[in-house]
Amino acid sequence: MPALQQKTILVVEDDQALQEALKLKLVQAGFAVTTAGSGEEALEAVKKQRPTLISLDILLPRMNGLEFLQIIRKDPALSDVPVVVLSVSAGMEKIKQAFGLNVTDYLIKSEYGIEELVKRLTEMASHLPDVPQQKI
Repeated sequence: MPALQQKTILVVEDDQALQEALKLKLVQAGFAVTTAGSGEEALEAVKKQRPTLISLDILLPRMNGLEFLQIIRKDPALSDVPVVVLSVSAGMEKIKQAFGLNVTDYLIKSEYGIEELVKRLTEMASHLPDVPQQKI
């Protein structure tokens, strides 16, 4: 019987402290974690390995999270990857745009502590099927 693939979460977050905290907690929960600090870095990461789930900040340097989402939603190999937005932006327009790009959830950072954010991400990722961990 083949070994189960470890589920991978891509954390796209430009706040280094939050990125590291999420990575630490998610690794402790048993996930493989890849990180990116910008939309461009996130694109490079998903081209190397298709994640099980993406945690995506919207306000990123250079290419923002919504631009990143538009690109991956047009890519047949990535269009169905579940994305959870973690953002400080609570504006209804941004939330509508994100859901228009088929995000799984939109969480406002200020409404959750790190433990609750990690709990929400791990619950979502735990219910997702394993995906082939090959290059795209």
